[in-house]
Amino acid sequence: MPHIEIEILAPFAAKFLEGTNLTPAERAEVLRLAQGFACKDSAAAANVSPETIRARRKRIYRKLDVPGSGELISQLLGLSLKMLASGEKIEARPPVTAPSPSPDAPAIAVAR
Repeated sequence: MPHIEIEILAPFAAKFLEGTNLTPAERAEVLRLAQGFACKDSAAAANVSPETIRARRKRIYRKLDVPGSGELISQLLGLSLKMLASGEKIEARPPVTAPSPSPDAPAIAVAR
């Protein structure tokens, strides 16, 4: 399944999640849900088990008072369309890049 770029979704999701009591991990999961990630793919991206993702998604649905991912995505899409129709300025977040290590940084050995 094709994924929607996170830079496009992030401003809409931020507005959608304003005032919610979701944890940072749950907020990240909402973005992965909106991008179309399956539990298995989301688990790999978050470096957790698929069972953790299933439990996290259930908590998200309960906290947002939605029956499932379809309704959550529908509400997010509805808000996104309203924002665009009203001419609201949307600032895409720049892609996040990992900082390059400094030449003075010591090498880290990984035990296997």
